[in-house]
Amino acid sequence: MQASANNLNIELKISYAERNHILMKQLISQALSNQPDYLIVVDEKSSVIPYLLSIPASNVKIIFLLNGPSKEAELALANAGHQIIGTIEPNNFQAGFKLMHQLARKSMKSTAPSKHLLALLGDVATAAALDRQKGMLAYLEHNKEIELIAEENSQWSQQEAYRITAAWLRRDPSITTIWAANDPIAMGALKAANELQRKVVVGGINWDKNIAPQLDVSIGGHVLLGAYTLTRLAHYHQFQNYIGHLKVSIFEQLDTSNLLLFNAIHGNFIGQLEFSRYINEPEQFTIRGINNSIKQKKQQ
Repeated sequence: MQASANNLNIELKISYAERNHILMKQLISQALSNQPDYLIVVDEKSSVIPYLLSIPASNVKIIFLLNGPSKEAELALANAGHQIIGTIEPNNFQAGFKLMHQLARKSMKSTAPSKHLLALLGDVATAAALDRQKGMLAYLEHNKEIELIAEENSQWSQQEAYRITAAWLRRDPSITTIWAANDPIAMGALKAANELQRKVVVGGINWDKNIAPQLDVSIGGHVLLGAYTLTRLAHYHQFQNYIGHLKVSIFEQLDTSNLLLFNAIHGNFIGQLEFSRYINEPEQFTIRGINNSIKQKKQQ
């Protein structure tokens, strides 16, 4: 995101609430008091909207990133005078579906007579977790080669995923596949499987630097949506076109075709990319397109 801001000549300040809803309110209060032109908010624990509705509106234009308000909440914010100019979210349904698809493909190599699936959910309340779950279930509805044996709430915790997986692997010898809502959850499951010497196919979502390469499948790319949001913001600043509610289908499986991008995300080479090219061509902002741009840069 900072690399995109530098390229787009945007003065950007990033603050982290660390999933602490009290700190999130404090950071929003500080940001609004500084009166920036725009405020980009990630509402992970659904605390931002009630807080905004409890304070006077300002002239700061607000964009929700990754976790947006419902239509009802957005209307309430608008009626309260807040200037919401857009919401940009990843297509988490796509992520859950793609993860299940790739896991199923890999699990078919197993010679086990029964193929059972353990699903480790992020939680049972947030939109991202629920949409990923819906994507998984949509795949399974039309593909019966693998049987979903249990859906467990891991509370976005690697340790909880470890505990749940260990218990299930001891209970069910037919589990061949583990679908996890993110990479840390998948890592907890993989640790349990390794300790019990169980050969299972494990996958998650995130493209985490130190985890994704260890998994059978990792779906990711949505970390780039911060950079994407700034390109849409640059377009808005120039033309004043309402951004609206965008659900971006950016997720891809980590493999050799996008390894350059994965390494760039976790290094510093991505800072050399020309993000300004996407201001007027947002449809070109894809995993494949950005990976090809990195490849071209390296060849220069």
